[in-house]
Amino acid sequence: MAVTEIVSEINDDYSTSRDGVVPLSQRRSLYHFTALWVTMAAGITYLFLGFSYHDAGLSLGRAVLAGVLGAICYLAYALPAAYLGSSTGQTHALLTRSIFGKLGSGLMSVVLILIAAGWTAFAFNVLANLYDGLFGWGHIVAITVVLALVGIVNNLFGFTGITAFARYLVAPLMIIWIGYLVIKGVTDVPAAAWSSPGGSDQLSLLAGVGLAIGSVMWGNEPDTWRYGRPRFAWPLLPYTIALFVGLVLFVAAGWMMGYLSNTNALDFGGAFRSTVEYSLFGALWLGAILATALQVAINDGNYYEMINAGQNLAGHARGWKRWYTCLVMAALTALFAWRFPHLEEDFFTVAGWSAIALPSATVVMCVDQFVLPRVTGVRRHVGRIPTWRAAGFANWPAIVSVIVAMLFGAWGLQLLPGQTSAPDLGLVPVEAWLLAGLLYLGLGALATATSARAELLGIPHTAGDPVREETPR
Repeated sequence: MAVTEIVSEINDDYSTSRDGVVPLSQRRSLYHFTALWVTMAAGITYLFLGFSYHDAGLSLGRAVLAGVLGAICYLAYALPAAYLGSSTGQTHALLTRSIFGKLGSGLMSVVLILIAAGWTAFAFNVLANLYDGLFGWGHIVAITVVLALVGIVNNLFGFTGITAFARYLVAPLMIIWIGYLVIKGVTDVPAAAWSSPGGSDQLSLLAGVGLAIGSVMWGNEPDTWRYGRPRFAWPLLPYTIALFVGLVLFVAAGWMMGYLSNTNALDFGGAFRSTVEYSLFGALWLGAILATALQVAINDGNYYEMINAGQNLAGHARGWKRWYTCLVMAALTALFAWRFPHLEEDFFTVAGWSAIALPSATVVMCVDQFVLPRVTGVRRHVGRIPTWRAAGFANWPAIVSVIVAMLFGAWGLQLLPGQTSAPDLGLVPVEAWLLAGLLYLGLGALATATSARAELLGIPHTAGDPVREETPR
């Protein structure tokens, strides 16, 4: 990568309306994405997922099954989401400006920032707990805040910074360690553990699948895949490898952590120390290095989506640099880390919102670009990113569809304030995505049939009526 290209990514990284479409000449190889997504769909968070499965009473077999089913559900969503990014070359946030309008884009960008900040704070909280488990340092909140501030470093160099760290260091170390841990654990975990519960409480299989979806869900897949080749099935291999590592190997390893360690329930730091002694020959310093590398790598992805959303909101300002946005997002994450320090509670809350909010918005955008044109015969063009002044005010069918899906999902996952129990609705995240897509398809089709379609769909008047172009059959 030439120095001039790195400098360009520090300043912008194709994240503003001035220069927001990644050219085909800058698209990256499959290996880039395989290594990157191994670190984004695996890591300590997924060890914690497997550990939580064990504590909630799932057997090893059902824990792995929940991970596999969660991976399949995620893949069904992720392939069109990735194609949305690779076919347009735009970030998730910039696409919302064209498709959701000013109001919707602002709302979606804020939601994206808040969820990513929650995940980042949680991940560094986990790392601080691991340090405490390994070395007895204590000061969990203070260490989490410091990590949140310094963890932004790789993102200062844009997409190049996060992929280089992933492919050259983290992914190879991760696969070697977890592979060895699982192979050794299989020999020491009795066969009965594959079918007998691992803890005292009970978690249904569907709830476990939903938790796996929330853990692996990003929602802003266009942000990374805009650097990929614009072919629908092109991401299949990287996704498959990454999901196998994260939702099969790491989940199994996390479950084994809970089974093999003699720690109290949810003492994740103590369980990690026991695991390091078991699989890394007692080298606590090596366990700390691996844990740090894994958490920094996965938070590179969290910071990246926060920064791209922030660039959508502020990157157009005169004199504004991308690294200013990096500093703002680091400060916001530090605030989250200080305000929400509870490990288990934060995990279930953030995973729940992550499973429904951003993916519902992405599904709506996929329907807008790939399905609605085939149904109505008209297409919205997103090739040129509108400025905030030129963008339409609001795509009301899209906004309504996402809000309804989020409310349904929050109710189904017991995320609403004051809610004391969750209804038995099945696989709530997938149902929320389908609700968002089908509702938008219906409302969008009705809107295109009215004379006020430009106002309803957030089409700027200065653009004529770009949705009137017939779609080739």
